[in-house]
Amino acid sequence: MDEEKITQAQETGESVPQGEETAPQTGEQPQEQSAQEAPAATEDEWRAALEQAVKDRDAYLAMAQRAQADFQNFKRRNQQVRADAYDDGVREALTALLPTIDNLERAVQAAQQQGEGGLLDGVKMTLKLLMEAAGKLGLEEVPALGEKFDPELHNAVMRAEEGEPGTVLEVFEKGYRARGRIIRYAMVKVAVE
Repeated sequence: MDEEKITQAQETGESVPQGEETAPQTGEQPQEQSAQEAPAATEDEWRAALEQAVKDRDAYLAMAQRAQADFQNFKRRNQQVRADAYDDGVREALTALLPTIDNLERAVQAAQQQGEGGLLDGVKMTLKLLMEAAGKLGLEEVPALGEKFDPELHNAVMRAEEGEPGTVLEVFEKGYRARGRIIRYAMVKVAVE
């Protein structure tokens, strides 16, 4: 008989001729064995899946922690770059103002020599306001006259054999520092040894 007839015979409870059986009829035993084996296989599968999930979780956690640390480092670097760029911009602006300051100082000197009181007072006030505004942005004058010559701060353009050796005798152009950096060296005359 073919499989269809055997299946019908099993469903109706009829006996199947002996030569035609293809699978042994053992009742409920095969199902019980498979039921006992299935949980063991399923339990192993679950255990393996759980272990894999734990590994994946740990990998994702480590990846997230690295990404967070990288982002914090990026923020810190970016903040420093912005601060440096701002300081550079301020220094450039102050450098551009230095010729104006120099001219105002020359105007004050010329007015003092000629004795023009009204003009002198106006130029002095203008210079004072400009220097106060520049000071708020971080501009500082580099001390030079009477100081020990420092090549980090001063640019020696003349030498003289008078006075204490190594000291600045005369300042031709003032030097300035802005936000911790020299933006113009003082042009000076230095006493030689």
